[in-house]
Amino acid sequence: MVERFFEYLQKLISVINKAFVFVASLMMAGLVVIVCIDLVLRYFFNAPLLWGTEVTEIFLLYITFLGTAWVFKEDGHVVVDVFTGQAKGRRRKALMVIGYLLIAVVSAVLIYYGFYATYDHHRRGVFNPTILETPIALIIMIIPIGSIPLFLEVLVKGWKLMKQS
Repeated sequence: MVERFFEYLQKLISVINKAFVFVASLMMAGLVVIVCIDLVLRYFFNAPLLWGTEVTEIFLLYITFLGTAWVFKEDGHVVVDVFTGQAKGRRRKALMVIGYLLIAVVSAVLIYYGFYATYDHHRRGVFNPTILETPIALIIMIIPIGSIPLFLEVLVKGWKLMKQS
């Protein structure tokens, strides 16, 4: 029963990750286009995009949180494996469990406080005082949304780790 739950959860996270990485890839392509256009307009016509910097900042935040769970799943993140690289067997497994627990706690905090902050900014109607006047809630909502698949991915990887002998 528990095994089927984690198999289903893994498939669900896989679908979410593929969608998130696709959107992040589109944003990365858009980011490149915006920066190139802004560069040409700024240096050749002395007329930069007034909204270019704001959009690229938002895209960078979104790309980060849309790709976090996928990077964790693929072990593509930067790690300092001073301890786990030297450890063997049960000690290595214990260190990995501790690492997963820390990641789970951080992602849970990001989910909780991210939704709280997003709701609070939305309720108060706070916006970014720039050209676009983007509502802050729209900017920061990606933090809890992107942290949910990370938390679930930690659960799945932790379950797999615990199943190993």
